[in-house]
Amino acid sequence: MVSPAAARTTREVVPDDGNKERSRNNPCRVLFAGNDDGGTEDLGVAKIPPTSPLVTAATDKKRKYRSNIERPRVVTPSTTTTTTDDDDDDEIKNSIQALPSAKRRLLFGRYVDLVQCTPNVDTVYKIVRKLTGNIGGNGYSGPIYGELTKHSMQKVIDLMIKTTGFSSSSRFIDVGSGIGKPNLHVAQYPGVEFSCGIELEHCRWSLGMTCLNACLDAAVIEQEKDDGKKTKTSANNSLVQGNTMFLHSNILEAKTFDPFTHVYMFSIGFPPNLWIELSKKWNRSDKGSCQYLICYNGPKNIIDCYEFDVELIAQLSTSMHGSKEGHMGYIYRRTTSNGKKVKAKNGTSSNAVVACDPLFKPSYKLVKRGLKELQVEVARQVEEHMGGSGRTTRSRSKLSTMVFTR
Repeated sequence: MVSPAAARTTREVVPDDGNKERSRNNPCRVLFAGNDDGGTEDLGVAKIPPTSPLVTAATDKKRKYRSNIERPRVVTPSTTTTTTDDDDDDEIKNSIQALPSAKRRLLFGRYVDLVQCTPNVDTVYKIVRKLTGNIGGNGYSGPIYGELTKHSMQKVIDLMIKTTGFSSSSRFIDVGSGIGKPNLHVAQYPGVEFSCGIELEHCRWSLGMTCLNACLDAAVIEQEKDDGKKTKTSANNSLVQGNTMFLHSNILEAKTFDPFTHVYMFSIGFPPNLWIELSKKWNRSDKGSCQYLICYNGPKNIIDCYEFDVELIAQLSTSMHGSKEGHMGYIYRRTTSNGKKVKAKNGTSSNAVVACDPLFKPSYKLVKRGLKELQVEVARQVEEHMGGSGRTTRSRSKLSTMVFTR
């Protein structure tokens, strides 16, 4: 119930002329107010039709208020206006929340902080992108192919460092390496001793070797520039590192996963018969060094179904490059067949004898010889299998007859 004074300030009231019939037929509001004896007093008919500017403005204001409450927007100091005598505007202002401080906006408006990568990791990804495009690996025409985003792979590596001691003394293999982004990534950070990728699809292996060839060229150039400064490249995260080799082969040709300490595979779509063979190779591998399995299948499949001698120690969600499809990654640690933990060997040294499967032995020896010999051999294979540009650097001309002759 409104008072007569409030009614007269908000509506133009026309005195009643006694025509009640007109009041019933006219679509106008009749205002009432309380009198002294508790009854109501007819104040007349307010001449405010539904299409009046006052009614339209009030409706628009109500819609604007609801729109701003349901879909908050960013208000900057230059566009914000303050109205002290309007309760609706104050409520709208208080309902607007500042967006979180983040570096990247995902789908559906979610904001996340990006994981930081070292400069040499950024460099190799730029090299790969320049040679293969945003999504390489012939993923549009071949069997199931997956590439994690750079930042998702960095999250996986950070978790491996935290939970498995992943370091520069580790040896890493990617089963089904595609164009080799994970291998090139771990070769830069944390700078593993040996990074090996094995790929059956020739097109993807060719792209991976082309990318590796370009990365090794960049590594040699940076190393030669850095030699004059007499700095340790292994401790300098701005320099591109080598220590990587890709094999065009079938993993079924290997008997074990030796000499690798960390076995990685983007395992979405692996058939059951392949899992059975991978389980046999894992369980036969050196239990003191081959310690960690990183894949994208849960414990129900890995432990219960395919009987890998492992236990789950960590897991995290990841995003795929291009599609933004998400998959859960799992990190497993070796156990014995009865579930007991296996004590890992304490690091490696350059003189230590490491068990090595014959399939991986030539590549392991090649990487151990050094960056320049690795560069020459990779360039030779690119030239032989893909028809390279024929460009010969000074380092290649001196070492072209030295590779695989020792």
